[in-house]
Amino acid sequence: MSANLVPVIVAIAVGPSIATPTGVPFANISVVVTDSTGVAQAPVLLTGTEVPTPWAFSTSVAPGAGTAVATATDTAGTVIAPVITQSFTEAGTPPSFLPPTGITVTPVTAAVAALAKKR
Repeated sequence: MSANLVPVIVAIAVGPSIATPTGVPFANISVVVTDSTGVAQAPVLLTGTEVPTPWAFSTSVAPGAGTAVATATDTAGTVIAPVITQSFTEAGTPPSFLPPTGITVTPVTAAVAALAKKR
């Protein structure tokens, strides 16, 4: 992965509860994020009990184009809903600094010079 990673939050939208097509209990939604390096991150398994936000997690990605793929499975490992793929482009935050905007040159009066000598 790139040294300049950008923190992101991946959130999955879910619909209303339906019966599993296999009759086997729901296990999780596996989410795999691949960033612009082309390397897939380890799957994150979401169950709706995530804290602080259900169906969401945070990770970091390299700037550029990537994808997130969500796959719902039952406890037997069978895919039970259409696989969802979402492309994204993360621009990242460019480095910033405080540029100089001016210079002030002030003459030192006798009173200011006297105060400076006391320090």
